[in-house]
Formats: sequence, structure tokens, C-alpha cells
Amino acid sequence: MKKFSKKLWIALLIATGAVLGIMAASAVTGSEAVNAAVGTLITPIEKAAASLGAVGDLFDSIINSGKYKGENKALKERVADLEQETVNMDAYVSENQRLRALLDMKDLRTEAEYEGANVISRDSGDWYETLVIDKGSAAGVDVGSVVIVPEGLVGSVYEVGPNYAKVKTVADVESSVGAVCGRTNDMGLIEGKSGLTPMGKCRMNYLDKNARIVVGDNIETSGMGGIFPKGIRIGKVTEIVESGDGLTLSCEVETSADLDGITEALVEIKR
Repeated sequence: MKKFSKKLWIALLIATGAVLGIMAASAVTGSEAVNAAVGTLITPIEKAAASLGAVGDLFDSIINSGKYKGENKALKERVADLEQETVNMDAYVSENQRLRALLDMKDLRTEAEYEGANVISRDSGDWYETLVIDKGSAAGVDVGSVVIVPEGLVGSVYEVGPNYAKVKTVADVESSVGAVCGRTNDMGLIEGKSGLTPMGKCRMNYLDKNARIVVGDNIETSGMGGIFPKGIRIGKVTEIVESGDGLTLSCEVETSADLDGITEALVEIKR
């Protein structure tokens, strides 16, 4: 390759010298024939020069291809790092918002003392019905302690250890919560129902047959029964169901709390 390049350059130098000589003669004589000869000689030289430039660019690309690949890989890795940082930042923001909402709710509920807790496990057989939190008797949690999230009622503690507590959610088939429709004051009893639990729903039973409750109404705790304080949101009515005896009504209620997605909650402290 080096030998070929040297010969090519020599040829170009000779041709350039010839062209310069002819151009000098053309300047003196002004001959059209000489001008034509100059054009004939210059054209292949220009093509050769252009070819040399293209070949040079090609060699440069080949020689530096490894460098370009390395830079491209580094850029892709940096982009991936930035994307992961964005995901982490979104997670931090979401967690901060959840914790802030819990703190705000803790301040609002002055009728009892609440402590923040993390959900550490769930019963694999009834994902929506029971969960375990990381606060127990050592923190003041006791059987019957109410568990809530900013969206509404989760349930109550039914078993407690020194550093854990098991929570029966409002959708548990054994759960029973006094409830009232905030708009009409119609009262009933929220109970879990196996067919509704997997959908995050429960049923409000024993409504008066003349109850004015309709789909879309909000349901909250009534305070009846002595376990759950009045005014905690439970959910929203999704369907009205007539009882078989014709004396009462029932309605399906979708829980406000995302029972299968809870990661933090507030648990009532009883000291």
C-alpha cells in the first residue's frame, strides 16, 4: 500500500508540473487549444485527488471504528444509568408522598394514637384478607387495634406478638364493621364475602328496604360496635342487591384502600 501511494503521488506531481507549464504557455499565447489541453489534464487529477480524499476517509473510519464502538458503548451505558436514576427518583418521590400522607392522616386523627408500620408479609391463601405488620405489643399494638391508610380503612389486629401483628382486613369473610352512608345516613354492616374478596370488595348488609342509598355513594364507619371510630372511609357503592327476604337491602362496596397493594399503614396504639 505504501509503495502504491508513493508512485501515485509522484505521478500527480509530474502531471501537476505539466499542467502548470501548459497554463503558463496559455497565459502567454491565449491559445484555445492550449486551454483545452489544460482542461483535459486537470480533470483526471481532480478525480484522483477526490478519490484520495474518499479513501482517506474510509481508512480513518476503519482505523477509528474500535474507538467509535467504545464511545457508543459508553454512551449507551450512561443512558441506561440515567434511566435507572430516573426510576429510582420516581420511587423515592412516590414513597415520600405515601409517608407524607400517612403523617398528615396521623395528625388529623386525634381521637387515638397511631404508629407507622410496614407490611412484612401476607397469608398466601387469602391475599386480600390478612396481612402482617412489623409493629407489635412492644410498640403498644393490641388485639382490636385499628389499621388505616390515607385512602381509608384496612382492618383491625386479631393477633399480636412482641414485634409483629396480624391484621384482618375489612374484606375478610369473618370481618364485621358498623357502616353508614355519608349522604343518606342509611346504616348497615360491612362484611366480607368470598366471591367479592378477590375483587377488593365487600358487602354492606342489613340496610333498611327503604334505604335511599345509590351506586356511587361513599360508605364510612359508623362508630357502632366500639372497635372502629366513626368517620373512617370504607369504600364506594358499586351495586345495590335486594335481599331474598324482601325486608332488607344489601350493596356491594369497593374498598377505598388497595388491600393487595398496601406497603405502609398506620396502626392504633393502645397504652
